[in-house]
Amino acid sequence: MVTSREEVLERIKYYKELGVNPLALATGCAVKVDLVRVVYPALSKLRDKLAGSNIVIAPREDADVFPDEEGAPSIERMIFRLGDEAGRLGTVRTGLSGSRAIVLVQVHQRYAGDPEYFLSRIGRVYEALAASGALLYVGKGHSIVTPFEGDDFMLIDFIKPSGRAEGYRVANNDTIHIIDPTEDPGDYRQVSGALSNSLNDLFVLGASSNITIAPVVNAPSDDLKERIAANVERYARTIGAHLYQLPQPEKGRLLLGATVTAFTRKHPPVFYEQAEKGARIVVTRPIGELAPINVYLAAIMDEAFIEDLEREGLSFEQVAKAKDEAFNTIARPNKEAAQVIEKHLPYYGEKFERGEHIIATTDVTGPGIYVVRELAEQMKAGIRLHDLPLLFPELSKYASSRFLMPNATSGTNGAFVLVVPEQLERDIVRELRSRGYRPSVIGEVVSLGEPYVEAPPLLKDYVRDRRILEAFKIRE
Repeated sequence: MVTSREEVLERIKYYKELGVNPLALATGCAVKVDLVRVVYPALSKLRDKLAGSNIVIAPREDADVFPDEEGAPSIERMIFRLGDEAGRLGTVRTGLSGSRAIVLVQVHQRYAGDPEYFLSRIGRVYEALAASGALLYVGKGHSIVTPFEGDDFMLIDFIKPSGRAEGYRVANNDTIHIIDPTEDPGDYRQVSGALSNSLNDLFVLGASSNITIAPVVNAPSDDLKERIAANVERYARTIGAHLYQLPQPEKGRLLLGATVTAFTRKHPPVFYEQAEKGARIVVTRPIGELAPINVYLAAIMDEAFIEDLEREGLSFEQVAKAKDEAFNTIARPNKEAAQVIEKHLPYYGEKFERGEHIIATTDVTGPGIYVVRELAEQMKAGIRLHDLPLLFPELSKYASSRFLMPNATSGTNGAFVLVVPEQLERDIVRELRSRGYRPSVIGEVVSLGEPYVEAPPLLKDYVRDRRILEAFKIRE
């Protein structure tokens, strides 16, 4: 933990030199290319361009899910520089045909705000892949921004299914610049938080066996690279993961992330059509872990916030303690929650049973509590929320009221939201508590047909984003 304001300011200066914008909190979504305005329109046009080829780009999903056998899969990595030479990439060897492609793109900020510009950077690589004739399924993509010219790249991890189906393999890539820009980049929690964030999209689907990690890491010095690499190895040992040694992009100054996979013999909880009235909405722990980091950073950058906090009855010491607790929470992998989820799912090839199996799950990330609205859309259900548990409600309210965050319910490596039959509520809550979580029932499904979420008035204390507020029916 940092010991002085001067130390933090020096560290923030260092991160700026690395291309990390501390004021934007380069955690997860803060460095992503905008999905709705940029990535999805670009991919729509790309699909048209690739029509008739053997390249299939999956619809939006948080992870790629496909039948496979147990054990560590074969993974091959290719890294392409984006720019003038992108049209001269050659072809993908035919042995990769039939692979699932997990893609990471880093583009310069000038290309990150417009779908046409974005497509101009990534399109040639896809066209080169199509020219190979290899059958490739792009199951998951992740796109981030860099302020540095020449640091654009596309990294593709090709995962070859075995052809034998014993269950489901789930794959994802999530790569960021840093978790907490007020702490040392070599802090183990930075790596643990980043890799746990990538694994969260697997764990939330109940996949936690045979974990594999193919790191994506970079740093401006060999010493820091070695520290990060040692932390990755430590993390892999801690959760019992198989670690791949694959080429690294050598771009981006500071990168923390990985392509990760996990296996489950159960069917992932995507039974949206099985939604039923009375189903409970369970959250594995309180949410909003990014608020303390934002408030702490604001207080460091502008001492006027310290005086303002004190007028609200909050001391800087309280904020610093909460920030450290939030960092520790982010750094904890949610593997045990995944095991609880997996226990209550049908085996591969078996049918969903009402009253026995979890209906659906999601994790609370950048959109925060809005993910419940997304669940309502997927299930075509009306949901009534009666509670909104925050890790640090006073700090979330403060962050929102001072416009430090438009949505102080957002998170990184966040809590899970489960839609469970009424009959399973007590078992799920008891099992999560026995594993050290702080679960609570925050609502229920009240109707089927029209998707909506009715929320308590206190939602307005934590969210200032009008688009999010308008997506809820807020009780007076």
